Amino acid sequence: MLRYLILLFLFTPIIAQATCVPSDNSCDYYQCKEQELSCGSRGYWMNFGKPYCESFLKDEKKFAPRAQTWLQDVRLCLQERTLELDRQTSCNDIYDVAMHSHVSCYVDTGFCELNTVERARVYWYLKGALRSAKTWEEATLLHKACWFKKQLSNPLLHPYLHESLWQEPHH
Repeated sequence: MLRYLILLFLFTPIIAQATCVPSDNSCDYYQCKEQELSCGSRGYWMNFGKPYCESFLKDEKKFAPRAQTWLQDVRLCLQERTLELDRQTSCNDIYDVAMHSHVSCYVDTGFCELNTVERARVYWYLKGALRSAKTWEEATLLHKACWFKKQLSNPLLHPYLHESLWQEPHH
């Protein structure tokens, strides 16, 4: 019995340190992932994920209530989408996977439904990242995804997608 307790004691800190927990109200996840999958100061965790997360978190109260909720939802989504990355993943692949998750997280958590002012404010916070061609690609994809989503929600533009057309006719 004592042998098992000693083994448990020895391995518990390793297990605890290797588990990064996503959060909608903290950016600690990125520091944890950097310790787990170190890519250095120019990698995604420290050069993009953590600084932008902290910037939005610090100023979250400056956003409208709906946008504050969105910021919390997208923060959690972005962290959850990188949970499965492991030591076999290269730093370039970590960056690519993380960046590609931005568009789907933004759309899935309601970015397209934010008003124009709040969407512009989000882009303003990301202005430093827009120096990168990769970020411009993601921003373009996000814009197209929001446009497409808006078109799909308009029954006049896409009558075949309107739910009333799928209902049984009344006799």
